[in-house]
Amino acid sequence: MKKEKNLLTEEPVRLAACIVGSLIYACGVGLFTSPSGLYSGGFMGISQIIRTLLTDYAGISFGNFDIAGILYFFLNLPVLWLAYRSMSRIFFVKTLTCVAASTFFLSLVQVSESLLAGDVLGSAIIGGILTGLGIGLVLYFGGSSGGMDIVSLYLARKNQSVSVGRLGMTVNFVIYGICLLMFDVSVAIYSIIYATFSGVVVDRVHAQNINMQAMIITATDGLEIEREVMKRLSRGVTHWDGVGAYRETHKTVLFVILSKYEVGMLKQILKEYDPHAFMVIQQGVSIHGFYQKHL
Repeated sequence: MKKEKNLLTEEPVRLAACIVGSLIYACGVGLFTSPSGLYSGGFMGISQIIRTLLTDYAGISFGNFDIAGILYFFLNLPVLWLAYRSMSRIFFVKTLTCVAASTFFLSLVQVSESLLAGDVLGSAIIGGILTGLGIGLVLYFGGSSGGMDIVSLYLARKNQSVSVGRLGMTVNFVIYGICLLMFDVSVAIYSIIYATFSGVVVDRVHAQNINMQAMIITATDGLEIEREVMKRLSRGVTHWDGVGAYRETHKTVLFVILSKYEVGMLKQILKEYDPHAFMVIQQGVSIHGFYQKHL
């Protein structure tokens, strides 16, 4: 009951954080990359290419309104169905909310000239950092901005070697190859720089891509800690007996592999059941064999 109550309390906050991430993403696109003539990756990049084809080649005028955000929403409809069928219901609701929020913010945050007017490289870097931060925050708080995020998360669940940021960059290179053929070389190059910065920031913020090794030394038998780790985190625990060298007292050593995102929950468990426990954490460990990514 307590766990369910915490979920009900936390989810609105996490959903609000996802919406803030969507706003940051829209600011990166609308204030820096789009007015500089650069193209985003993934579904947003496809939307921008379709918009350019409609305006420059088909001669359809939309005035000063950028329809890329609207196109982005419609392109996401099939992927939202994938999220509904293969992901949790909470994830689907967050994704739907974030896609709608991104569409709204992308349509709202539009300027005719980049805030770094004349500095295309600076716009690519700042835009990449902002969009990567926005997407990373959405993913960190359990949502998705749609498009390649959903596809990447789906594949990451099937294959533990898949990285959300790296897969996104691979798809982006294909899109920018199309840009290279259709537009100017400099547009493709600066857009690739933008996508690279965005992908790196996504992987830094989206902490679930970072594997952690935790070793816990406790004076208790460790059974309650083990139970809570397996219940709350769904992680396996290996334990063995130890002896403190100074006082020759009995110790229990627990070994857990988890994501960086779950370290906070592990610390909370230790605070509840043994606040005097000693824990050593190592970041970025390489894992081979069966290990589930909790995305």
